[in-house]
Amino acid sequence: MTTHGTEDFATAVAEVGRAAGAFAGGDETPYTSRWAHGPDVTIYGAWGDHEHGWDEVGPRLRWAAERFVPGGRTEQEILAMGSSGDLGYTVALERGHVHVVGRADAAPMLLRVTHVYRRIDCVWRIVHRHADPIAAKTPAATVLTP
Repeated sequence: MTTHGTEDFATAVAEVGRAAGAFAGGDETPYTSRWAHGPDVTIYGAWGDHEHGWDEVGPRLRWAAERFVPGGRTEQEILAMGSSGDLGYTVALERGHVHVVGRADAAPMLLRVTHVYRRIDCVWRIVHRHADPIAAKTPAATVLTP
């Protein structure tokens, strides 16, 4: 839905959720089309490390999509979201059943995911994703580097 030519934030978030679900089945196109393609986009991927700028983020997304075997899906459970002006965010859980390369069968997947959005030319685009596997609470010292 749009209001005066501007995409509604809640609509964009729902679209990103559907696109991320397709991504988990190996189809990167709907998800990558929701991203800004500029030098300031960033990703902290669920398989570790980080990338900065579309020249790094774009290939990282393609690489990640290639790790999924077709047929998997995820759904997002929004825990918090908001927008003000041209910036927005979501904090969510992505749950699903996926099949990854190197594994014989599909299995459940649960990620905690934060997206940061910027409205560009009246369309909400992802400018940052941070995703990691959900884990139990750990002792304080586990975050220290040896």
